Amino acid sequence: MDNLATASKIRSAGLVETASLPAAVTARLLADSDAIAGRMARRIATEIALPRHFDNLAYLRSIVSACRDALRVLVRRLHDGRGPRAGDLDRLAQTGAVQADLGVALDVLLSAYRTAAKVVWEEVVGTVAREHEMPSATLIALAAQVIDYLDEISAAVGAAYLERRELLLRRRDQERDRVLHRLLAGDASDELRVAAAASDLDLAPPYRVLAVLRPGDADPLAERAWPPAGALAVAASEGVWVLLIDPRTDVATLCDAALRADPQLAFGIGPVAERLGDVSNAARRARRALEVGLRLEPERRVHDDAELGVFAVLDADPEAVRRFCASVLGPLSRDGADRRGELHQTLEAVLSTSGLGAAATRLGLHRHTIVYRLQRIRDLGIPIDDPARRHLLWLALRSRRLLPG
Repeated sequence: MDNLATASKIRSAGLVETASLPAAVTARLLADSDAIAGRMARRIATEIALPRHFDNLAYLRSIVSACRDALRVLVRRLHDGRGPRAGDLDRLAQTGAVQADLGVALDVLLSAYRTAAKVVWEEVVGTVAREHEMPSATLIALAAQVIDYLDEISAAVGAAYLERRELLLRRRDQERDRVLHRLLAGDASDELRVAAAASDLDLAPPYRVLAVLRPGDADPLAERAWPPAGALAVAASEGVWVLLIDPRTDVATLCDAALRADPQLAFGIGPVAERLGDVSNAARRARRALEVGLRLEPERRVHDDAELGVFAVLDADPEAVRRFCASVLGPLSRDGADRRGELHQTLEAVLSTSGLGAAATRLGLHRHTIVYRLQRIRDLGIPIDDPARRHLLWLALRSRRLLPG
């Protein structure tokens, strides 16, 4: 290819003239196009490491056909000195789309074209140099036209390949999303497994199931560097994604690392789905943990179904929650006793922290203010000093957050 590289440099410098392929050479090359195409295909097969499943006669025949078509277009172009006929380049470019359909890697395809270019150079330019005494400038002009042609066809093939590959990837992602949405809906049938395999989706439980919230109009989670490698991600609703990850993953470390990169994220951690049939319920619990957790403790970013499952059950019956809260906290709401919610906030801070000092710090108040408010709560008949009632008060205060308004 040293001669080809030299011709390319000369062409780039603009030191070429227009030349046509002699009629005798044109006739010979066209007559020998089948044999030349066969030699090109053999060189490709021996010099390029094709994947094993492409090493078959049918695929090699398709290479021969593509080589023959490309060679004939080149010879006609060199003979009449014009560009490819209408539709020639488009037809040849479809080779790229076909290779994308077959799953041939782009680097393999481009390597094949480089190998074919060597044969074209040897057969076309070499034939002219051997059989005709032509001025060097004319020979260089023919070589430059060969290079132009190879550039055009490789660019067209590469563009067609990339366009088809992008389309195939979009279709594959759409099929994967459909499969995963069916899985979240409770479909674990054999037909679903077949559809998953057809879209290169490896469903291999068990999975730890997470729900991830990323509010706002930021990039979709699936297009970001996170989630972790090997995770299956599917959009469950606006802003909420469901992830299926390896159950051996340290979820706490995973969430911490994700939150350092993106503090807007929030997580609902569901149980492990041991079978595909368990994924739907685990995803529902993960999403429920996320939803309920953000209402109970909006300042926290990680909410575990194992801790919040009881609140999810309560949330399913808001009227029962309302009656429970009224029974336990009723005196705080009677006769406008706590119009601004100060007593509720104080009681919850005291019951959720290690003592009066910690509660005062959380609320940004003086410790004496906390003591004063606690006395008001006692005067209303709330038994805050009864150990047996304190857990009910804490539960009622938490459950109260689940109620609308």
